Amino acid sequence: MKPVLFLPFTDQTNGGETYGGGRYMGLTIPTGDTIELDFNKAYNPYCAYASGYACPIPPKENDLEVPIRAGVMKSK
Repeated sequence: MKPVLFLPFTDQTNGGETYGGGRYMGLTIPTGDTIELDFNKAYNPYCAYASGYACPIPPKENDLEVPIRAGVMKSK
C-alpha cells in the first residue's frame, strides 16, 4: 500500500459554491520531488453533511487565493 497524504484546503469558492469550512483531498506521496494535484478529487468533510462530526480546519498555509471549481461542490 502506498503512503497517502491528507490535504485539507480552502479556496475562493468556500461559503458560496462549496462548503464553508474547506474541502479535502487524499494524495499518494510521490517518489520524486513533484506532486500533481487533481482537484477533481476534492471532497467535503463529514461535517458538511451532518452535525456531530469534528472536522480538521485547514491551516492558513493551505488557503488558496484562487477559486477551485472542481471536485465536490455545494449541493443545491
